Amino acid sequence: MIEYGGKNYVLKYNQKRIEMIEAVTNMPTMAELRRTQGYLGLTSLKTYFAYGLKEESSDSFVVPKKGIEICTQLIEDEGYERVCGLVLENLERDCPFFFPAG
Repeated sequence: MIEYGGKNYVLKYNQKRIEMIEAVTNMPTMAELRRTQGYLGLTSLKTYFAYGLKEESSDSFVVPKKGIEICTQLIEDEGYERVCGLVLENLERDCPFFFPAG
């Protein structure tokens, strides 16, 4: 869970969200993760964060512009590695087809 501005947020991903992210970043998710060894560039990190952000208990996603603002502030407050770790952890949970076991 992510707390920001008195609200609770979560990151959620599915194939449709990943397609949207890949269209914005112009890079397949697995190619990006392999190329950067999981350390996404700031622009990509903000995109993955913004497009996966939902208010807790909400069915709709946060508008990407607001998600980028929240991500930017969280990077400043909590650090790049913490935010990147959140994105990767939730990608692995929600999109196990990218990370087959074994």
